[in-house]
Amino acid sequence: MAEQIPNKWKKAVLAILAEGLGERVEVTVRARQDFEDLFPDTFSYHLIEAFTEALKIPELEGNRIHGMKPEGEIYEFIFYYRQKPVYGKVCLRKDGKLVLIISAHRPLKGNAL
Repeated sequence: MAEQIPNKWKKAVLAILAEGLGERVEVTVRARQDFEDLFPDTFSYHLIEAFTEALKIPELEGNRIHGMKPEGEIYEFIFYYRQKPVYGKVCLRKDGKLVLIISAHRPLKGNAL
């Protein structure tokens, strides 16, 4: 069952996302392609914008994912971007210095986790 995502995690991820794509923000090829399939008129920065907007929602709920690589603190959640639901999965690496966007696609099992 989904629970509120910890503010400490969200703040750490948001601080890194604010730097934009680069050394500290990575996106899997699959996540980038799935997002572009869902929103064909977007560019890479829109993906970062979508996750930034979602993580600013105080009551954002999700699930912590354990036992997944790469190692780090990983959360899955569903949010809306341009009035469409998006399933997102983000990893804050163990050192707290890198964010990896793992998933960014339409929810495959309905609009709830």
